Amino acid sequence: MYHYADHLPEGTILSDFDICIVGAGAAGIAMAQRLAHSSLKVILLVSGGPADRGAPSEARQSLYQGTVGEFLRVVDPGFPQRSRLNMYGGTTNHFGFWARPLDAADYMPRPGFREVGWPIKQDELAPYYAAAHEFGQFGPFNYDDMDFWRSVLYARPFDTLPGDKLEGAIMRAQYDENLHDFQLQFRQEMQQAENITVLFNAHLLTIETDESQAHVSELNCSTIVTSSSAGGAAGARFKVRARSYALACGGIENARLLQLSGDLGNNRRDMLGRGFMAHPLLTNAARVTFEQPVASEIRNFFREQQIRLKPPQDDDGEYRHMVEPLVNPELVYEYLMFNAWGVLAPKHKTLLDERIGNFRIILYFRDHGASAIVNLNWEQTPNESSRITLDRKQVDPIFGQPLAHIDWRLNDSDKRSAVRALEITLSYLRDHGAVRQEMITDVSGGADHWTFPPHEGALETGDHHMGALRMSAAPEDGIVDINSRLHRVDNLYIAGSAVFPTGGYANPTLTIVALALRLADHLKRVLGSWRGH
Repeated sequence: MYHYADHLPEGTILSDFDICIVGAGAAGIAMAQRLAHSSLKVILLVSGGPADRGAPSEARQSLYQGTVGEFLRVVDPGFPQRSRLNMYGGTTNHFGFWARPLDAADYMPRPGFREVGWPIKQDELAPYYAAAHEFGQFGPFNYDDMDFWRSVLYARPFDTLPGDKLEGAIMRAQYDENLHDFQLQFRQEMQQAENITVLFNAHLLTIETDESQAHVSELNCSTIVTSSSAGGAAGARFKVRARSYALACGGIENARLLQLSGDLGNNRRDMLGRGFMAHPLLTNAARVTFEQPVASEIRNFFREQQIRLKPPQDDDGEYRHMVEPLVNPELVYEYLMFNAWGVLAPKHKTLLDERIGNFRIILYFRDHGASAIVNLNWEQTPNESSRITLDRKQVDPIFGQPLAHIDWRLNDSDKRSAVRALEITLSYLRDHGAVRQEMITDVSGGADHWTFPPHEGALETGDHHMGALRMSAAPEDGIVDINSRLHRVDNLYIAGSAVFPTGGYANPTLTIVALALRLADHLKRVLGSWRGH
C-alpha cells in the first residue's frame, strides 16, 4: 500500500509494525518483496516518491553531500554524491545490474593477504543467490558451466595451457529498466500487498534506544518540503515504532545514521565505520598486441552480448538459446533477455599461492582483433584505517546534520595486488600469443604513488560501498552478527553491502539481494514464531 508522509500532522507516531525497513534501494525493496503477503506487518520508509525515475530531486540529493579524505580528493572528489542516489529505488536507477556471486576464496581468510573472512559459509548463501538471480531474470544459476556459455556466446576462452594462473569467468548484466530499477519491477506488488506500507517522503534522522543502547524504541523521522524557489526544507517531524528495524540506506548512509545516533552499535575496538572498501579500478591499465588477430571465438568470449533464453517447460527441462528473428515482437515476453560476457580471473590456487586480492580482467579488443586494452578491477583489503566518520564542521542543508566524511585509503598490500595481477595477466597473454605489451598505468612506487586523473591510465573508484559495518561471529571483530543484527542491539539489523567482511571483485548487488532475502527469511522465523505465541 502506498502512503505519503506529507499528509502526517506534526508529532505523529506510527506504530504497531513488526518490521520497519529504512531505505528502498536494492536491499530494502528485496526485503519488502520477500515479506509481502506474509503475516508480518511491514513499513518501508522511502526518501523519494513513487514517480522517481533516473535521478533524484536536487533537495534530496543534497543530503548525500559529503567530504572526502586526502587520497579520495585526488582520485574522485565528487564520490559521495556521484556514486549514490537518494530516491525510490536508490542507486538501482543508474546501474546495469552487473551480476556475479562471490568466489569461494572471497569467503576465506587468506593468510599473507588478509586475516578477515566471512563468518557464514558459501553454501548458506547459495539458495538466496538463486532467488536473487530471478530479480534480473538471468536464467540458470550456472556461472561455472562453461559448456553452456560457449554455446550461447558462440565463444571460448583462451585454450588452457599448463601452468595457467588465470581462467575464464562469466559476468551478466540487466539493462532493462523495468527490471534493474527495482521500484519499477515490484511496483504493483508493493501497491497491492496489504501487509506492506510504503511511506514516501520519509527521512530517518536519528534512532532512539533505551539507556543501555541495547534496544531500539523508535525512529525520529521528517518529511522534506520542496519548492522551486527555496529548494528543500525540513517538514513535519514524526516517529515510527516497530518490533524490529532494518537499515537499508546504502554502504555509507547506514554507517552515518548509526553515528548520528550516538555511535549506536560500536564495539570496544571502535570499528563502527572502519574497513570501508570500494573496488579499485584501472580501466586502461595496459595495451597488448598479438602477432595476428585473435580468433573470433575468443574475442566473442570477452564481448558483451545480449542473450535470449527460452525457459524450460518443466523442472527437468533446459534453457534454450534463441537466435531466430522474432516474427511477432510480443513474443519477446516469452523469453529471458539479459547481457553476458567473459572475463579472466585468477584460479583459486593462484590466489592462495600469490597472497593477493581477487581480480578480474576484461579485454577490450580493437576492431582488427590483434590488440586489446587490459581493464583491471580488484579486491581491496579490509583496511581499518579506511573509514567513514562524521564531519561535524559540515552539515547538510536541510536538517543541519553532520555530513559523512569518507576517508577511503589503499595500502601497500592493495598496490601489490594490482601490480601482481597485471604481471600475471601480461604473462598469461604472452603465453597465449601477445608479442608486444605497453603499460599505460604507472604502477611503480608505493601506495601513494598511483597514476591519478586526468591521465589515461588513472586509478578510479568503483561505485561499490562495502565493509564499514563488518559481519563477524564475535562482537569484538565486527558490528553485525551472522544474521545481520547489530551485536549490541537486539532489534536492529543492517541490509546491504556495509556488512561485507570482504569484497572480492564481483559487483556487489547480487550478494546484497541474496543477503537481504536471507535476512527477510530470518525475520519471518523470529518474529513470526513470536507472533504465533
